[in-house]
Amino acid sequence: MSAAEAWRLCETCGVENDLDEQTCAICADERQYVPAGGQRWTTLARRAAEGFRVEITEVERDCYALHAVPRADVGQSATLVRTPHGNLLWEVPGYVDEAAVRAVGDLGGVAAVMASHPHMYGCQLEWARAFGATVHVAEVDRDWVRRWGDHGEIVTWSEPFDVLPGIRVLQPGGHFPGSSVAVWAAGAQGRGVLLSGDTCKAVPDAGWVSFMRSFPNLLPLSAAVVTRVADTLAGLSFDRLYDNFGMQVPADARSVVARSAQRYAAWVRGDHDDLT
Repeated sequence: MSAAEAWRLCETCGVENDLDEQTCAICADERQYVPAGGQRWTTLARRAAEGFRVEITEVERDCYALHAVPRADVGQSATLVRTPHGNLLWEVPGYVDEAAVRAVGDLGGVAAVMASHPHMYGCQLEWARAFGATVHVAEVDRDWVRRWGDHGEIVTWSEPFDVLPGIRVLQPGGHFPGSSVAVWAAGAQGRGVLLSGDTCKAVPDAGWVSFMRSFPNLLPLSAAVVTRVADTLAGLSFDRLYDNFGMQVPADARSVVARSAQRYAAWVRGDHDDLT
């Protein structure tokens, strides 16, 4: 592990930062927020002293959820997908320690690190360095990276590609221009799993997802953008969906995304204004 004192973490979003900025640019953006008490920074060493750890839970065969405990940052749920060709760490906790590295190492380590969008970057460079992995960042969102390092661990991408054999990634956009999803073909017993981030986020009402520019600040997307995102996802093959907060659509997820997009677009277009 590199020295935590050489860089810092934003306490609010958990993204690693080695820039000379007073306020985290990711949190200052309208999609996130700086707390009323002002910007706060922390380090891995401080979090270790406060008792933080990474909890790993099996979600399905070859798929594990990683959470920082106690709850840190925006509370994201990272996903580790195991394949015969190496493992993908999708979304990134804002904490890592030697115990977490050993536990993930026992599951086969990490070959590639990706986040669906900048709010999920966490300490992505630190995780990648622990395993000699590559971090893949959407080219269109590269200006949101707050810590690049100097050894080429972070690369950018724009066209759909297989980050590992059997895991296809693409950028339908929406929440951020580079908002990305991953399709794990072997997931859900071979029916396919969509790792959706919050490009389309599961909601408490079973069988639905939703779409937002900002979830904490309740900023919507337009009907046109949501329709575009849904049309992109309609061309993929998946039956189950995992979002970035531990929620899921366990079956028929492709139809759920299409149906949810139609409902969302109708409301923001004003089709149902007579009900309001």
